[in-house]
Amino acid sequence: MKRLYIILSLLLISGIAFSQTADDALRYSQQNFNSTARSSSMGGAFGALGGDFSSISINPAGIAVYQSSQFTFTPTLEYRETTSSGETSNYNDSEDKFSLGIANIGLVTTYKPRFKTEKGWQNFNFAIGYNKLNNYRKSSISRIQNANTSLLDVFVGNSIGSTDSELNSFREYLAFETYIINPDENDPTNYSAITDERLNQMQTLDEKGYAGEFVMAFGANYNHKLYIGASIGIQNINYKSTKKYSESTQAGSTSEFDEYTFEEYFKSSGFGANLKLGLIYKPTNTVRLGASFHTPTFFSMDEEFKSSMVSHFNTVDDDGYSNYAADSPFAEYSYNFRTPMRAVFSGAVVLQKKLIISADYELIDYSKAKFYDGKDGDDFNGDFDNPDTNDIIKSEYQNTSNLRAGLEFRISPAISLRTGFSRFGNPFKSAKIDEAYNVYSGGWGIKQGNFFFDMAYSYADKEKDYYYYSTPDFASSKINETDTNHQVRMTFGFKF
Repeated sequence: MKRLYIILSLLLISGIAFSQTADDALRYSQQNFNSTARSSSMGGAFGALGGDFSSISINPAGIAVYQSSQFTFTPTLEYRETTSSGETSNYNDSEDKFSLGIANIGLVTTYKPRFKTEKGWQNFNFAIGYNKLNNYRKSSISRIQNANTSLLDVFVGNSIGSTDSELNSFREYLAFETYIINPDENDPTNYSAITDERLNQMQTLDEKGYAGEFVMAFGANYNHKLYIGASIGIQNINYKSTKKYSESTQAGSTSEFDEYTFEEYFKSSGFGANLKLGLIYKPTNTVRLGASFHTPTFFSMDEEFKSSMVSHFNTVDDDGYSNYAADSPFAEYSYNFRTPMRAVFSGAVVLQKKLIISADYELIDYSKAKFYDGKDGDDFNGDFDNPDTNDIIKSEYQNTSNLRAGLEFRISPAISLRTGFSRFGNPFKSAKIDEAYNVYSGGWGIKQGNFFFDMAYSYADKEKDYYYYSTPDFASSKINETDTNHQVRMTFGFKF
């Protein structure tokens, strides 16, 4: 199994419908530092190279490598296809989504002392701009035919012992209002599902949003040997999802019940700040070594949540109705979130300005992500018997590494060819859960006077398993999902 949704299990057991999860922590902590086309085509391996606006988000010392002022602008086109298959079904369902966006826009200015010497400080540079760090746009659809369990059973389990006024207003109360779970006549705290037949299940998920970083950086070049830099990053997160889950009776069923659909809408947004420090050292003209440190990004987050349910019956009630609908209240919640720290160690070899070989090794401990200062005073910490979100983050995630490598060959003073590879490590401790994945890339660039143009293509293929619901006693059948991502980036640049 590549992924186990433990958070969802706890959510369903407890009946909590509006809560921060370890999945959220992972989503907000994962970042890709390859916003420009040149960086993307070389796998994002620019920690020791510098001279590219993407490098400022990896190692701010990269700004000191610039010898002239520069402006870059990078539009991007992304195509993402998600294919899902049920564990017990012989079918594949696919959904895809195109997206256009701006991956980078940046300005670097260079100041050289009027009376500089051959040794000492050679130039001081300042940069301001934007790098996109993640794109959340994705659509998926999946189905399970003739399922051997039902979400109705979860609703019933969460409702037993409660009167209808005590039911969770985002989940179980909607099921009660639409008559898919009903109390016993003699005991209003005991419930049963509208049917015990085997049902067909389907889920669609539409996700939108992005993560980006507005960066301001300063760097200095000492004797063309040592480059130092620092940056302040202002990151923004916007994420929105709409999930529709439905269950329906089999063809030929004689039940009065037909189907129901449960829809959940979720939106989160936040701003955060971080500090990055870095250096690049050239022991020889051929070799470059780099290192950088990223503080956690401290976010202030706001969330919105609502849900609804619609049920359909084959027969009408005494009032002539066969369809029922119910909506939850609109919920809002605020809290703070802290991403893990990062350390990046880099190396590059530059051979006669013809060939560049570069690599970055990044360390990040996802178990250090943390929620805190909830709107209601929640610190998101529990205990051994009743773990809360931060406890699950610590127990499920681990320290891992990401590897980025790239190669550039200059076939003429004006034309360069590039290729790259990235390996993103598995953030999960369990050997049964593997979400590591690879990214393959390539591209080319041309220079003409003070103008340059770069193009890149990258491909990623991710795979994971998940469940619609899970409790200590039963779970849905497993869904296998393959997510393929194709990106094309074009960078337009001007030196002045």
